[in-house]
Amino acid sequence: MADLTGHRRAVTLERMPHQHPLHADVDVPCLCCGSVQRFRFASPSDQVVCAHCRSHLGPERAEQRDRDHIALWRGILEAHDDGARGAAAAAAASASESADLVARLTAERDQLRAGVLDGATEAGAALRDGLRDDRVRRAERATRLTAKRVDTAMVALWRLQAFHHPDPKRTGSCTCGRTLPACGESRILEGVRQEMLDWERRNLDLLRAGERHGLPPEHPDVASGSPAR
Repeated sequence: MADLTGHRRAVTLERMPHQHPLHADVDVPCLCCGSVQRFRFASPSDQVVCAHCRSHLGPERAEQRDRDHIALWRGILEAHDDGARGAAAAAAASASESADLVARLTAERDQLRAGVLDGATEAGAALRDGLRDDRVRRAERATRLTAKRVDTAMVALWRLQAFHHPDPKRTGSCTCGRTLPACGESRILEGVRQEMLDWERRNLDLLRAGERHGLPPEHPDVASGSPAR
């Protein structure tokens, strides 16, 4: 029975047409393993099966397919875990560095205001010029770098969220088709989903105000060019 089921699944995957765009890179779930992969289709009859799963199309391969899928998803989950931890650590380090620099500048500014360093003296003037011409620029660069790193990490999470979030039509299920406990991506996102959504709302406000934002080009409001208010 397992062999017959595997054969029927293989035949279905080989014959199933798709409606994805042709001659363009698109990220869609593989119909065999379910992971999001990049495809470039030349015709509607092209298989929506990633290179990793091509060897699964055929009878008597159900057990090998299951072993391969377990190994693939374990690797994807570990890669996402490493990426999320690395992005969080980089953002925290940049934020700490920027905060330290701002604190030092604030302390020196307060000293100048209190008259500890007389701005009228040569030393005070040199310090004032240095703050304006060097440290202030460094603080601004550090702040921009921190914002860029945070945006990069949040864009990655936003793109993952597009394929993996609770299905409003099926309680306890992810939009990828698996249950929420079985979906590795949903488990990763669960702890940071609200922070990512707050980031999206803040950047939508910046977009609507015509200011710099970190939203990706494929975001619906960015792609439309006329965000809803």
